[in-house]
Amino acid sequence: MGPAGTPSGDLEFKADRSPFAVRLTGRALAQLVSTCIIAGRDETGGVLIGRYSPDHRTAIIEIATGPGGDSRAGRAWLIRGVKGLQRLLNSLWSSGGGYYLGEWHFHPGAAPTPSHQDVSQMKVIASSPRYHCPEPVLVILGGEPGGDYLLHVEVFGLAGRRVPLTQVDR
Repeated sequence: MGPAGTPSGDLEFKADRSPFAVRLTGRALAQLVSTCIIAGRDETGGVLIGRYSPDHRTAIIEIATGPGGDSRAGRAWLIRGVKGLQRLLNSLWSSGGGYYLGEWHFHPGAAPTPSHQDVSQMKVIASSPRYHCPEPVLVILGGEPGGDYLLHVEVFGLAGRRVPLTQVDR
């Protein structure tokens, strides 16, 4: 199956020389995988929602949304729609159910390597006060979601600093 575990267990990612860490819950991982399976050979993606640990060093991803009804995608491209997204985020925020933490998408049959466009978009998110997320997380699932796949996880810090994270054994 996928990376060191199944969609039922949480995955931890940490940086070597940085305090950043990400926990991808089993629920969110299952949402990612099932959305990618449904997409087949087309890209898909969505947003990451969750919370931060009490020390604010770990982003805990609890929800990975689907692409939304106004999204468009093809074999090697995705334009993630926004229809209904703000309403969902407002609802979760006001109920204490989580915050926007970043973006995720799928590279079908390919490596989970961020493209130039992926990097540019994440830098815009990190620097835009509109997103209220100065250190967004990017998760890319690459390969075959029903079989062998890999995950790429990184944090985009202030001033465009990229911090790639590595999965750690639990």
